[in-house]
Amino acid sequence: MMIGKKGNIGNLKFFLALFLLMLVPIVNSLVVYTSTVVITPQQIITILKPDSATKLVEITAQSAADSSAATSTDILNLLIDDDITTGEEIIYNYPGNNKDACHSYSLNFEPSTYSKVEIRVYFSLLEVMPYDWTVFVYQPDADNINTGYYVDGSSSGTGWVTVDVSSIIHQLDGQGFMKVRFISSTHFRNRGKIAIISEMEWILTS
Repeated sequence: MMIGKKGNIGNLKFFLALFLLMLVPIVNSLVVYTSTVVITPQQIITILKPDSATKLVEITAQSAADSSAATSTDILNLLIDDDITTGEEIIYNYPGNNKDACHSYSLNFEPSTYSKVEIRVYFSLLEVMPYDWTVFVYQPDADNINTGYYVDGSSSGTGWVTVDVSSIIHQLDGQGFMKVRFISSTHFRNRGKIAIISEMEWILTS
């Protein structure tokens, strides 16, 4: 009798162990895995001192290359000196030769890194109001503008103007720099009328 009981107990232990082994996959299948998603806060960078700012004179501002300008002047210091009373002009139809004066601004930051890119300029003088203007993005050669990509706008008074260039700046994705040209619009009311820009900044939003 004792031998029979030990055999039954052994069989019971065997079946219990087998049941537990069968239960493990079932238990594992019920395990819920969770992950934490870290949302990076929006970052806004204001570049008070861009890498370059140039005034291009006697140029067909809406098409010609920078190298086509009769003269070009480095105006960076004038636009980052915290002085809103001194600056440099842009004009449609430069007096005497039917050419324009315009500005180019560049920054050595990769545009694809940012979801939103803006430029800010301070108009200290507008000879006609409203004053129409256009901002073009450059081609990867940094000399010619991309005439198919631009932002139009109008200013009805002096002071800061913020221009969202996100829609055009990504034409330079992968190039490692951003560059735009700020020109007086070829609207008739701007003909021969001066606008003076005294300060310039870039605003980058991740």
